[in-house]
Amino acid sequence: MIFKNDKERGEFLDDYRNEQNGWYLWKEDDDINRKMWRRDLPDCALIVEEQRITYRWPAEHVAWAVAHWYIITDWEAPFADGQASRSQALAKLKEYRGRSI
Repeated sequence: MIFKNDKERGEFLDDYRNEQNGWYLWKEDDDINRKMWRRDLPDCALIVEEQRITYRWPAEHVAWAVAHWYIITDWEAPFADGQASRSQALAKLKEYRGRSI
């Protein structure tokens, strides 16, 4: 997969539940209502942590929402050290310009 621009990179990040793009459900904990989706890249892993949350407005409903992004480059370091933002994940994808991930 090679991205032409930031729009394509952003769409790829927003589509993190799509296993056809290489993302997969890495961890799931029903006790604390968390899921972690992972996409392995040549030199790191992108991870999206979702939490199940009840929204009260405009009408009460339960949904999954992104809680945190992670870019893991060193699996020996504490996991929380890899906490990042979506913007940082987008910048990481830019490093692969012209190369397939």
